[in-house]
Amino acid sequence: MKSNVSKVRTLTVSDPGDLAAPPGSQSWAMAVRLQIQSLLKDNASSIKHLRTWLKAIEEHAGYCQLTDENGQNFSSYAAFCNAKPPWGLGCSPDVIEHILKELELVQAKHIQEEDIELRSWGDLDEYLERFSKLVQNCPDDEPINSSKIGQVLETVPSNAHIWRKRWLDLGWIEPIPEKKRGSYQITNEGRKLIQEWLEQAPYNNQPLWLNIPRRNSKKAAEQLIKSLEVEHLRELHNLIGESLNRDSNDINKDSNAI
Repeated sequence: MKSNVSKVRTLTVSDPGDLAAPPGSQSWAMAVRLQIQSLLKDNASSIKHLRTWLKAIEEHAGYCQLTDENGQNFSSYAAFCNAKPPWGLGCSPDVIEHILKELELVQAKHIQEEDIELRSWGDLDEYLERFSKLVQNCPDDEPINSSKIGQVLETVPSNAHIWRKRWLDLGWIEPIPEKKRGSYQITNEGRKLIQEWLEQAPYNNQPLWLNIPRRNSKKAAEQLIKSLEVEHLRELHNLIGESLNRDSNDINKDSNAI
């Protein structure tokens, strides 16, 4: 149902409008127009959002609340699309649809290439396990560098540089502007990715990374108790007991031999 254009108050074309205003209202239509114009200019824009706003301004007849360069209200969605910016979108609905499909193809190709690239580095679960190890060993406010990555992954500097570059390219880590060059932090996207992966993976396949203080047995025990479930602690207790018994027997054998 079209809005009542007779109630339109005069606004300049530069007015930002309000996305929170009722759909179909003039203020809402002006805000949506800016959203669409911005997304059409950005080749890396979200296609889903662009389609959503285009559909909304057409279905709610928001274009009726907008005026062309002559101050006349748009009589149709096509007229709004064809009108030159900043009044309209500067191209016909068919051209806009073509742009959308082209962007969707580019986006799909990028996702496919990224997936192939990820898998070319090895098993995806193993790859995510490495990154989860970094996430669990780096608090939000702790800067990350290649040296830290190498320490966490227990790998040589050359491999640490490779992992840093991969995670940076994927947007899982990002430079810290106020820090010196080479300092990074884990992005919200990176932490969300690991959280979702851990939630979806079976418990037995989830990586367990614990920092155990080697020279403080009490703190080591406290960390294990805090991090492990009861049945795993029992199993660990049995394994340690068996290992100690073997070591004791080996010592006794050596003593008897002497």
